[in-house]
Amino acid sequence: MASSDRGGTPARVLCVVQARMGSTRLPGKVLMDLGGRPMLVLLLERLAVGGLPVLVATSDEDRDDPVAEAAERAGVPVVRGSETDVLDRYLTALDRSDAEHVVRITADCPLTDPSIVSSLIERHLDLDADYTSNVLPRTFPQGLDVEVARVASLRQAGAEAVLPLEREHVMPYLYRHPERFRLANFESGRDLGRWRWTVDTPEDLEHLRGMVAALGAGVDLTRVSWTEFARFAEPHVDTSGVTLRPAFAADSDLLLQLRNDADSIRFSRTRAGVDRAAHARWFRSALADPGRELDVICLDGRPVGSLRTDVRSAVGTVSIAVDRHSRGHGIAARALGLIQQRAAGGVRLDRLRAIVDPANLMSVALFERAGFVKVGAADGFDDMEWSPTVT
Repeated sequence: MASSDRGGTPARVLCVVQARMGSTRLPGKVLMDLGGRPMLVLLLERLAVGGLPVLVATSDEDRDDPVAEAAERAGVPVVRGSETDVLDRYLTALDRSDAEHVVRITADCPLTDPSIVSSLIERHLDLDADYTSNVLPRTFPQGLDVEVARVASLRQAGAEAVLPLEREHVMPYLYRHPERFRLANFESGRDLGRWRWTVDTPEDLEHLRGMVAALGAGVDLTRVSWTEFARFAEPHVDTSGVTLRPAFAADSDLLLQLRNDADSIRFSRTRAGVDRAAHARWFRSALADPGRELDVICLDGRPVGSLRTDVRSAVGTVSIAVDRHSRGHGIAARALGLIQQRAAGGVRLDRLRAIVDPANLMSVALFERAGFVKVGAADGFDDMEWSPTVT
């Protein structure tokens, strides 16, 4: 796997796989069998196809001795450190390397595809990013997650991050602060984020075993691409009711229509519409900005609105728009509820914020019913906030 920085010099990239035996729902999962070998070993063999230097980072607890032994038998070096401060464990690994960029992969993602890793590193270097992933937004199946960070930026996170979630999950300090770090994303071009290929539960493991078995006997699992696995994995995704999906280039006209709706203009800060050319520039920029989560609201699979979350300093400012023909049915409230669930279940956001024209009584009522409270006002707009830690 050859990668170069912007000057054409080969970049020094190290892949660090974090693995441990402890798991609340499936203890010891990283060494459970998948395709005739432990999950961790299968992952390491798949990564070896890409040619990237790989290191396993596990804890210094006695129960993780089998993890270290399995990695060493596979010919992969091991670094051991804190069980809970995984960021420090990564920095310990990086202290033993001259890498300029580090790839983070977790051992509960045994089907990680080296072609995705390679493409993501290429994008990271081309854009001179501090942090790049394929989950902002998530368009690949869960279980193909890859993150890349500039080592200098990760060291900065190590010096400044104090929250337990920022230490345990390694990278959040970077993507919680897009105003400070340059973020990038790599997308599949398809809406596959609800597919589940990670292993957290016994059911997850049986699902992956079924995918592997469907390939037939004698298949070299180290070289099966993620698209080949997808032939046997496509689930029935329930699109009934109100759902959210990432926005794609084809959604440009929908968002232009929503931005130029009479009520949207009336209650906006600019009090003005936008022409197609200006919108196209904004939309391309929005899609390319991992600091801005741009979702399409769907009703029974049909696009009916948009929901934008602009992230700064772990605060997400929310803007909602619903097609005028679909209003009055609680769609905005249900979409807002989904964003609140996402915020409460993730590590990226501490709270949500809304900037609302107090004359827009429907929007004020929407956010109040969702638990937002007014915390201030400026330039004629109310500043409302909601935190998942406040009930």
